[in-house]
Amino acid sequence: MVSQAEASLEIMRLLPAVAVDLRLAAMFDLEAVDLTANQVLTLSVVATAEGGRMKAGTIARRLAISFPGATALVDRLVTAGVFERSRGKDRRVVWVSLTESGQELAARMRDGLASRIEVALDGMDPPSQDALVGALRRVAKFAKRIGDFESPKAAAAVTKAAVVSSDELPL
Repeated sequence: MVSQAEASLEIMRLLPAVAVDLRLAAMFDLEAVDLTANQVLTLSVVATAEGGRMKAGTIARRLAISFPGATALVDRLVTAGVFERSRGKDRRVVWVSLTESGQELAARMRDGLASRIEVALDGMDPPSQDALVGALRRVAKFAKRIGDFESPKAAAAVTKAAVVSSDELPL
């Protein structure tokens, strides 16, 4: 059984992944960060990328948007001072990473999310917290599996194979 603090940290880690895969941004206070939902998701994707950087094409694939759409999002975040571009060893490769201001913004967003989760967990007993964390892990894994497929037919096959009976999910 996990403590409330452990449950909070795990939920904080899982929710952004679910938000990106399901295209949800309601958990963030978008007015406080002065970004659109898509910009928040893009910031979250890059902030959690291995090495703290990502190519625009990878952003496009991760968010299931067009390359020009990803480039436009990156352009707006560069203009806002949140992202910066840098060239790789191969000059054709352009990396996108967070500026210091972007890192501070990502930290504020994580802290705000952590506070919201703490408040939401306050009245929840430890077994319910465990069940919630377990369910969110399954949701994140499921959403990731669905998001990994380009073909709607392949996604439908995975969806059908991965559907879990609601009786099997602890609440």
